[in-house]
Amino acid sequence: MAEVPPRRRKRGRRSMTGCRTCRARRIKCDEAPNKCKNCTAAGLKCEGYDLCRLPIKRKSQLGRIPEVQLCLAWVPTADEKRCFSYFQYRSIPSLAGFFDSQLWQQLALQMSRADPAVYHAANALSALHEDSETTKLLVVGENLRRPLHRFALEQASRSFALLNRRCASQDPERLEIVLLCCLLFVLAELLLGQYNRALQHLRSGLKILKDAQQIQRQSILPCIIQAFRQLDVQSAHFGSGPFLFANDGLKELSKDDFIHPIHNLDEARQIMNSLLHAGVHFLAHRWRLSNTELQANYTSLCLRQQRILSLYTRFRRQFETFYDQYYHRLSYRGQQSADIVRLQYRSQLVAVKTCLMEKPVPNDLIPEYEALLLAHETYMAKFPERPTITLDLGIIPGLHTVAVNCPRYPIRLRAIKALLSWPHYEGIISSTFAASIAIVSLKAELENKSQQETSCVIDEPEEELTRFLFDTVTSTQNIPNWTTVRASRFLEHYKEKKPSHVRESNPQPDDNRQKRLVYR
Repeated sequence: MAEVPPRRRKRGRRSMTGCRTCRARRIKCDEAPNKCKNCTAAGLKCEGYDLCRLPIKRKSQLGRIPEVQLCLAWVPTADEKRCFSYFQYRSIPSLAGFFDSQLWQQLALQMSRADPAVYHAANALSALHEDSETTKLLVVGENLRRPLHRFALEQASRSFALLNRRCASQDPERLEIVLLCCLLFVLAELLLGQYNRALQHLRSGLKILKDAQQIQRQSILPCIIQAFRQLDVQSAHFGSGPFLFANDGLKELSKDDFIHPIHNLDEARQIMNSLLHAGVHFLAHRWRLSNTELQANYTSLCLRQQRILSLYTRFRRQFETFYDQYYHRLSYRGQQSADIVRLQYRSQLVAVKTCLMEKPVPNDLIPEYEALLLAHETYMAKFPERPTITLDLGIIPGLHTVAVNCPRYPIRLRAIKALLSWPHYEGIISSTFAASIAIVSLKAELENKSQQETSCVIDEPEEELTRFLFDTVTSTQNIPNWTTVRASRFLEHYKEKKPSHVRESNPQPDDNRQKRLVYR
């Protein structure tokens, strides 16, 4: 007798409406205004109606990310569960970046499972992270035709509403919840290319952090403080800040720090972070100066430059000894971290060494640029796991230095292509933006030399990059004071004429959004 195949349950179309509570309970909602009758009759709180739903994904796509089973004190929707799974399995590894992170791998996961404000903020970030994987970070501002953008906006609004309700709460964990949400909002705005709003969130968080530090009773986890410090120091490159961590890092260092051998990566990172603080502060200060101011302060700048270079040279000897002795014993993750530290100090050495020179840089420095580029290319070939957004500086500063300053054009092209091959953020800096302004500067130099317009300098079409660059410049305040812009002389070459291919129909960001989402 032939075996009877099992009956398959006929699946209906997923309801795109209904209140959040009924959808979570998997029952049909009567969709009554304000509160549905199902929830009222059952004595449940009706969570209201979502403004948008995410499109259904195919099984092949859903299979890549397992669903996270959580026991929450609130009722999440299917879309929220999907985004939180993406946050745990994709966003967290990306945010951890090049080093193990207590903030992202432990604290953020714990708090997002325990507090709904953090949960919704994490979902907003993960939705934009998922969207950025398809746009290659070329979208500037919210595009409300994109479902993930609409969903992220709604989740962020829910998070802000929850934070504002408990602004007067005496909950001892409230401060860390607010600061973590603030970090998530900064990163979400960066994924949208909204630097003004990202820096505004950062300033709000730093003010909260400063006020809390003045009250000795309120202690904040060091990993949160370190994250804000990283972003605050980096903000010096973007025409503002540092707002709270204004010390240039040199006061934290002495020659004694470089005498004793390094025994683990944590020691190396601690010294490297202070060196980065000093190097970033010096470079940002130098590129804010006009040529007249540079000449007037040249002697003092040279003295500071020599001290920083001396400390970096000492660290290089110290770290290379550790590298030779311990690298083969490190795990795969440890080797990745050690190689990033190597790239960090090598990039800073070249950038600090050449920042006071007049362009063009002397040809005898070409071997240093080529060696720096080769080190980055070797790292990228060795470690294919690449974050989309992380707070740590990694490959962008070094590649940008080569792409803008190297006297040999083929080497600059290789650096630009390396930046374009890995669209991502390292803190506030974007590889796509760094590559775009390097292309504009390179084309301008080629045109000046040949006295005629050049064709595309890269194999890939430049139309998207041109549109992205225009959108970023026109939507960002204070961009002439960005050090990446000043160092590349980008605005001297940038044509103020609007590109013809920029469509007027592009949806504009919601100007009222920032008025609604306010820290209290």
